[in-house]
Amino acid sequence: MGPFLLLPMIGGVVLLLLAGVHSCGGNGGGGVGGGYLVGAHYYVWYPSNFAQGYLRSALRPAQAPALGEYGSSDPAVAERHIALAAAHGIDFFSVDWWPSRPAQNVAIDAGLLRAGNIGQIRFCIFYNSFGLGERPGQGIVFDRPTASRFVSDVVTIARRYFAHPSYLRIDGRPVLIVYLTREIRGLLPEAMSEMRQALGAEGYDPFVIGDEIYWAVIEANDDPSAPGRVVGEPQLARARLFDALTAYNLYQAERSQDRGYGSQSAFLGDSAALYRLYQDATGVPLVPGVIPGYNDRGTRLSADHFAIPRRFAADLPEGSFFTEEIERIGKPFADGGLRMVLVTSWNEWNEDTAIEPVAPAPPTADDRSGRRAFTQGYTYEGYDGTYLDLVRDRLGG
Repeated sequence: MGPFLLLPMIGGVVLLLLAGVHSCGGNGGGGVGGGYLVGAHYYVWYPSNFAQGYLRSALRPAQAPALGEYGSSDPAVAERHIALAAAHGIDFFSVDWWPSRPAQNVAIDAGLLRAGNIGQIRFCIFYNSFGLGERPGQGIVFDRPTASRFVSDVVTIARRYFAHPSYLRIDGRPVLIVYLTREIRGLLPEAMSEMRQALGAEGYDPFVIGDEIYWAVIEANDDPSAPGRVVGEPQLARARLFDALTAYNLYQAERSQDRGYGSQSAFLGDSAALYRLYQDATGVPLVPGVIPGYNDRGTRLSADHFAIPRRFAADLPEGSFFTEEIERIGKPFADGGLRMVLVTSWNEWNEDTAIEPVAPAPPTADDRSGRRAFTQGYTYEGYDGTYLDLVRDRLGG
C-alpha cells in the first residue's frame, strides 16, 4: 500500500468480536459462538492507481478485476463490492483515509456511502498516518504541529463518520485503525490523550487499533527533537496507548528468507513467532492480519522486490498460501476475548494483495516483459471468487 517507509509498507483486514459482549453489526460470519468478524482494507484511490501499474495488467494475457478498472466514486461499484463481501462473511471494510489527500477522501462519501446497500455491511476509518510525513530511518515525527494535526483529523473523522448507522463499533465504541503507529515517535502519548479527550467532548470513546507489529520499528522516544532509532523489540509504552494491536502486512523486502513459496520460506513461522512476542510482551489484544500473497512488481519493478506467490507450493492450488495464513496466523492469534482478524486487502491491486474477484482466466507465468520479470516465474490465475469462498469457509460460522 503506497510508498515504502522505514521498512516496506504493505497491505490488511479486521475481525471484531468480544465473546458475548460486543455489538458490532454486520452480516457476515461473526457472532457469539460462530466464526470471526472479518474486515478487509478498502481503497478509494481508483481509477488513478490503476494507471500506476499493477501485476494483473502486466500478465500475458492480462487479467483484470471482475468489475474492470473501476472508479471508487461510483456507488454502483461500491454496491457490487458490498454485495460480494456481505455474501462471503466479510463484516466490514476498513476504509483508507489520508490526511494529505482530501480530494481522494471525497470518494468515501461519493461512492461507498452512497451505495444503496450500505446497510448490509459496516465500515471504519483506516487513518493513513504516512500522509503526515515520514522520513526514512527517522519515522513519523509527532512534533507539536503534527500532533495537533492528528487530533484535528480524528475529530473531523468522528464528526463526519462516527454517527453513521453503518459505522463499526465495539461495545458502542467507534473503531479507528491507525496505520504505521510503529513508525511514530515524539508526542504521540500527548496526541492520543488529547484525541481521546476531544472525542469524549463529542460523545465518543474510540476503540483504537494500532499498526504496531513488525520486524523492526522506530523507538518510542517521546522527544521529537531526538534522532530516530530503529529497534527490533516491541515498544511497550507506545503499544499500550492502543486498545488492540495489528500488523497491516508483515512483508519486508529486506527479508530474503521470506522469498518464494511459503512452504519453503521462513515467512509464516517467523510471523507466528513475532505475533507471539507481541502477545507475551504487551498484554494488549491482537488483531492478526492475513494476506493472500504479495507482488508489487507491476508498479515498482525497478525496486526488484521479491514476490510471495499465492500458492503455498508449486503443486498446490490457488489460494493455498492464504489458507495457511488464516490457519497459522489468523485463527491462533485472534484474541480469545476480541475475535478479530484483518485481511489485507479487498482491493490493493498495486501490491496484488486484493481478494476482490478477478475475471476468470487460466494460470499463466508469462508477462509483457517477455522474460517473466513481473511474475518471477510464479503462476497467476484469474481466480474469480476463490478468496471470498476461503474467507467464508475458513472464518465464517
